[in-house]
Amino acid sequence: MNTKNTWKVTILCVLTSFLMKAQHNCNETLSLFAENVKTKRYAEAAPQLEKLRKDCATTNYVIYAYGEKLLNYELKQASDKKQAASSLIQLLKDRLAFFPEKTKKGVFLPKIGALMIKYNIGTIAEQYKWFDDAFTQDKANFTNPVNLYYYFELYYKMYQAGTYGISLENLMEKHELVKEKLASEKEKTPKNKEAIEKLTTNMNVYVEKVATCETLIPMLEKKFETNATNIGWLRKAAGQLDAKKCEDDALFVEMVETIDAIEPNANSKYYLYQIHSRKGNSEKAEMYLTQYIELETDAAKKAAMLNKLGKTAEKKNQKSKARSYYLKAAKADPTAGRAYLNLSRLYGSSANACGTDDFSKRAIYWKAAETARKAGNVDNAVKGEASSLAATYMQSAPSKTDIFKKGYKGGEKILMNCWVGGHVIVPNL
Repeated sequence: MNTKNTWKVTILCVLTSFLMKAQHNCNETLSLFAENVKTKRYAEAAPQLEKLRKDCATTNYVIYAYGEKLLNYELKQASDKKQAASSLIQLLKDRLAFFPEKTKKGVFLPKIGALMIKYNIGTIAEQYKWFDDAFTQDKANFTNPVNLYYYFELYYKMYQAGTYGISLENLMEKHELVKEKLASEKEKTPKNKEAIEKLTTNMNVYVEKVATCETLIPMLEKKFETNATNIGWLRKAAGQLDAKKCEDDALFVEMVETIDAIEPNANSKYYLYQIHSRKGNSEKAEMYLTQYIELETDAAKKAAMLNKLGKTAEKKNQKSKARSYYLKAAKADPTAGRAYLNLSRLYGSSANACGTDDFSKRAIYWKAAETARKAGNVDNAVKGEASSLAATYMQSAPSKTDIFKKGYKGGEKILMNCWVGGHVIVPNL
């Protein structure tokens, strides 16, 4: 081997030996550092982290995982919080740069943004960018509810500043995107339900400050014509107007009618019923109400509506109509006793309207008591109320002595010559 080749081999061996020794030193230091952090010997760990970041930055992502724990501890202890937070941010950035495959952007980018917000580092736009990058580049892993809230809050502040070219429409779209994401996270992690609902409410408050009928209607009018067959857009736009109680505006009415024409459903029929009721268009209101009841598939909702209609009819002294609604409510949801309670009270209020003498007039209380007991039999939620109501009506009904004096033995039929119709059976003695 000539002298030149000998020198090349010698240099290569020395270099390899040096690199192996350096790597050994990095691994040894990392092992000591990790153990110190695990056992919370942070004073000993600090210089080790400094050495690792200077000489062994790309050795292992564990440097940054344990480094984050150490710098979080130092941040809590620091008198200069802003400086300590900046150091932690730089460590997170280094992890993103050196170990992207071990660093989920949806988790770590918002961490940086949150630190910047908390310790007043950078501009609003600079803070916002970390969250926006996380949302657009790794939405699946952007799951922290508080950071999602920050994402929207910063966007709202930029909108309020008026210098970032953000329109109300942009704000509304961002609100929908973040709200949908929060709703998704609530389904995945029910334990965060209460916190997520509170954050969503706070987001809604921001929107409510700026989204009024006066601002929404012109914005939506511009887009209505091009979205007249877009059922998704129509539902969202109508929902926005409804949330702001713009339901009497011509645009809202037109949107609901368009939705109903494209894809008729219980909700559209109900809205149209309400709209025409307020306008005094009783014939149309009645038509849409009938269609709503036919289309509503939720038994509880249907029963609640029918009970409500029964109450309205009752207030107008339309007792026969009220009874019809209550019976339909009971049929719609056989397990909800509220309809029978309403019907029981309706019967109980009609003692003086049915019968020709005191006995036959008070006989209606038997029917009222029987109906109250039925409420308790089908629905445990109203059992106590039903039992109490039945007992009250039985006290007002003819007594055994009254029955005996009247010459009845039980089983006789007393005709109800009033709106109730039919008959009441005299109880057996």
